[in-house]
Amino acid sequence: MALSVEKWVGFGSAMAGFGLLWSRMPEHVHDEARYIISSLVPMLISYFNPYEQISIFEYGEERFRRNKMFDAVSTYLRSTCLDAASKLKAELGNRSRDDDPLISLDENQEVVDNFDGARIWWRLIPKSAKQRGPTVISFLPGDSNEQPRCYRLAFHKRHRKLVLDSYLPSVVRQWREVLTANRQRLLFTNYSREGKSYWIDVPYNPPATFNMIAMDHDKKAEIIEDLTAFREAKEYHSKVGKAWKRGYLLHGPPGTGKSTMIGAMANLLGYDVYDLDLTSIKDNAELRKLFLDTTDRSIIVIEDIDAIEVELTTNRKGGKEASEENNNNHQLVIELSDKNKDCGKVTLSGLLGFVDGLWSACGSERIFVFTTNHVDRLDPALTRRGRMDRHIEMSYCRFDAFKMLAKSYLDITEHSLFGEIGQLLNEVDTTPADVADNLMLRGSKRNCGEIDRLLDEMNGGPVDLMLRVKRRREADDCLAGLVENLKKAKMKSATPPMEDAKEE
Repeated sequence: MALSVEKWVGFGSAMAGFGLLWSRMPEHVHDEARYIISSLVPMLISYFNPYEQISIFEYGEERFRRNKMFDAVSTYLRSTCLDAASKLKAELGNRSRDDDPLISLDENQEVVDNFDGARIWWRLIPKSAKQRGPTVISFLPGDSNEQPRCYRLAFHKRHRKLVLDSYLPSVVRQWREVLTANRQRLLFTNYSREGKSYWIDVPYNPPATFNMIAMDHDKKAEIIEDLTAFREAKEYHSKVGKAWKRGYLLHGPPGTGKSTMIGAMANLLGYDVYDLDLTSIKDNAELRKLFLDTTDRSIIVIEDIDAIEVELTTNRKGGKEASEENNNNHQLVIELSDKNKDCGKVTLSGLLGFVDGLWSACGSERIFVFTTNHVDRLDPALTRRGRMDRHIEMSYCRFDAFKMLAKSYLDITEHSLFGEIGQLLNEVDTTPADVADNLMLRGSKRNCGEIDRLLDEMNGGPVDLMLRVKRRREADDCLAGLVENLKKAKMKSATPPMEDAKEE
């Protein structure tokens, strides 16, 4: 007993001596000692901890790109581990094809997965204020509340090689299989929130095909051949050292089918479409982030580039000079303050850098489509060859285009009024949209689809004959209305304006 007391007395004396010595040391020694202790203790705990963790964040560093591995894990857990979860989340997203909600794990829900005898724990960590980072392997314990939104998996140390070499690759493979099986074409558009730009998508099933486009047959065949050749030209672009991308400039008056052409391209190639709104983007850095977050096999569209390009050119030239120039050309005037004249804006050079500049190589199998109503107003830097590979003019409706519309809308290939309509179309500039509007069945005539269905069910007889006669009369009415409207347009174009008449 006395020996035990002596030990405690000696320990107390040693601690008192250490405390006295510690108090006499300089302050910087205290800081160094605290740093060493705070570094060694977690390492010591990690050494004795038999489990390791991998964190998979939703976004990469600085939210530069969305982490596809995060999406892969979400899809994998949704298909394999939902039965064991007690906290679920239900959503009816824009991509849903039916009334079934999309079920997924709720935040802070933990599930267990088994793979080749290894037990693996998954947990969805919610968002927090801490900055996001890339996918990392972490052996240090950490407070989940200080981590960003991420999936965190834990496993025993002896299964490390199995998880890294087999388990995670299998998660990615299953994700790609699900994507292929549930492939749905999407239409993306960008929006801004808290100074950041993001993509949002909706299902995209455009009804337009090249058969429906009112255009010269040979010209249409050239476009189809060009698109098909591009889709199969991966090895060629790699051989010549060019980025696998292509640019199209669609120009023509409003109503000539530029948007319809984009839908037909998407249907032909099976690509997603990104509708880029430059007016909602803060600067070139945000534009760069949006471009890097687009997927391969996609069509990137900027509509009415003639209106937007005025603003971009103004930014490049500088406020007053460009504003006066645009005003003289009767274009949209964009006034810039001195504060934003040199920075904080999307510039034309920044946009062109992604079309065929340094950043154009970041991605493959992409098509850039610009549309404009006034090709003569565009900056020459935008229209030069090599930047926009093909310039496609969407012109007014002529007789060949009209016959395609008549076949699509009225299911006829010839009519007694075709000759007169052809002559009028050569004399009057009218758009395919205006012609199609005249060929649309209205009011009691909207039963054309029902008539076609009944005709298919019948093989002749008096009822069949009556239906065919009715459809023929409806076609007569549509074509007669078109002739009347074309004659009015011809007379209007031939009549000089009232002011001109007074001057004469």
